[in-house]
Amino acid sequence: MDGDRETKRPRTYSNNNSNSNSKQQAKNAPQNKGAEEDAANMSASKKAVVDSFKSYRDTLDLHHDQRERVIKCSRDITALSKKIVFSLLRITQDGPTRVFDEAERKHKQVLELFAKISADLQGTDASKYNRQATPGIQEYIEAIGLWVFLRDNKLITMQQVVERLTPEGASAPLVDVTDSDYVLGICDLPGEVNRYCINSIGKGDREAVKRCVAFLRVMKEGVALLLCSGKIKDLDKKSEVLDSSLSKTEAAYYSMCIREGETGSMDVDAPTTTGGSNSSSSNQATVGVA
Repeated sequence: MDGDRETKRPRTYSNNNSNSNSKQQAKNAPQNKGAEEDAANMSASKKAVVDSFKSYRDTLDLHHDQRERVIKCSRDITALSKKIVFSLLRITQDGPTRVFDEAERKHKQVLELFAKISADLQGTDASKYNRQATPGIQEYIEAIGLWVFLRDNKLITMQQVVERLTPEGASAPLVDVTDSDYVLGICDLPGEVNRYCINSIGKGDREAVKRCVAFLRVMKEGVALLLCSGKIKDLDKKSEVLDSSLSKTEAAYYSMCIREGETGSMDVDAPTTTGGSNSSSSNQATVGVA
């Protein structure tokens, strides 16, 4: 019976499985192709987005670098302009020739700093970075404004500022100076004029003190006219400083005049008469005239 028993063999499905797999692959082929195309399109779109943001990054980096250069040079210009002011205020001790020569040397250094940021402040960038550049420009105008006042007893003009910023042989200034830069720059001048006035009082230079008072009074009249327009930001704050400087200068001038009057009356020779009442009345008349 064992010999007659049929030997059972395992069934093989290789052909059927391969056929079904082939059919399934053929069925899925269009779907796989579409997925690959979508992936390719997605990669291209993603690459375009990434490239766009890289361009934005480069633009922002360029902007921040340019902005930092302007800020740094503006701070250096401010510091060097202050040194020019300090040098000019020593005119009562060192004399005009020595002081002006030293100011001229420092002025050349300031122009070198302006030359470094000249390319960053051209065209539309001049207004774009004006907020970062204007502190240095205003301090520079204050310094050369004090220079012109001490030398010529005049208020520096906008044209003179532009000429100072124009290198020899060039047709345009290193940086553009706006009306706001000029007005706010000269409005910083009264504080330095007041310091020069105090130094002049110490030297007994009454004429210099008188010039300071007249100069600040004229400046106040001009600034009052500009305040009516209301077009220059922070001008009202500068005007308060101008009023304060003018008040201090006038008070110092009045005190100087009173002291001169008192010392002048003491220097008058006493009358030769010995009469008490006549001598007293004579002295009173002398003080009144002084």
